[in-house]
Amino acid sequence: MQVQLVEKMIAEWASVNADAIGLDPNNIRASYIYNPGGFGNLSVRLTDGRTQLHVKLAPPSKAARLQQWAGVSDYLAENYTAPRLVHAIECEIVPGYPYGLVFEFIEDAIPLKETRNPEVALTGAMATVAKLHRDERLRGMLPKAETRTYAEAFEDEYITRFTEDLDEIRSSRDLLRDFVSDETILWFEEEVGRLRDTVRLTPAFLLPASDVVHNDLNSNNVLTCDRHGFRIIDWDDLSGQGDAAMDYSVLLWPLTHGPSWPIWREKVQAEAGTAALERLELYFRAKLLDDVIDVLADYVEAEQVPEHREEAQRKARAVHLHSYPQYLAKYGIG
Repeated sequence: MQVQLVEKMIAEWASVNADAIGLDPNNIRASYIYNPGGFGNLSVRLTDGRTQLHVKLAPPSKAARLQQWAGVSDYLAENYTAPRLVHAIECEIVPGYPYGLVFEFIEDAIPLKETRNPEVALTGAMATVAKLHRDERLRGMLPKAETRTYAEAFEDEYITRFTEDLDEIRSSRDLLRDFVSDETILWFEEEVGRLRDTVRLTPAFLLPASDVVHNDLNSNNVLTCDRHGFRIIDWDDLSGQGDAAMDYSVLLWPLTHGPSWPIWREKVQAEAGTAALERLELYFRAKLLDDVIDVLADYVEAEQVPEHREEAQRKARAVHLHSYPQYLAKYGIG
């Protein structure tokens, strides 16, 4: 992907559609938003010097997710601090991206992980997410699907991802050869199988998955800001048949080794119950394994963006080399 060409294409589209998106056609600039680990969608910031917007384009495999978000965007903005939808893009501005959305750009916001004192924003975000998990009205607005168990929800989220990651890692083996051995990749495959089997045998995962979930509450998707306290972005993976434990595991992952963790653990139990707390432990295991395996797929995918490749691969390698020994120490080698 040529970043400058993408920026030019989107700026030209914005100039033609300036009235629809509320920008001055004579002063539009586009700048690519680098999102490590999120190379599937394409994000660009638009500005005319006065107003800023966020353009998010999706490939065919992810277009339905953005369309679902568009369908409930007003409700999410009103009730869950989501960014306001400005415009839907139903044409191929950039080759390979047939659908997209234009949102307000949340200015003066800081990702939760970069906030010095995140407890206030995190408390508010956790209360908001707890309300989301029980939102029957929103569930009714989302597409209906066959009932699935929490185990199936877990497999859809993590086991499928790990399997796809390993396929990509094997297909680009030479890129990783200097720090990932063939034996290590084989162990990854075996460990994914062990994790899947453990989940399938855990009674708390055999219950029906009936929670409305954001499904990607990492610390880049919860923003702190003076005006609103916090904002929650990136609702692509919203589901009406998910697991509250998944949301809590991603949101609270950075706190699990800190002194305040027992307090947050009690909050989860109070909001979601003991069974969710039991599932949470296996989600934490999967989250750490994600930092072992998925970052290697990110390392490979960074080849698609030469402008950011070196930095993205440096970070992915560092995360992998830090997390792999941690995982072995905590969960053994099986």
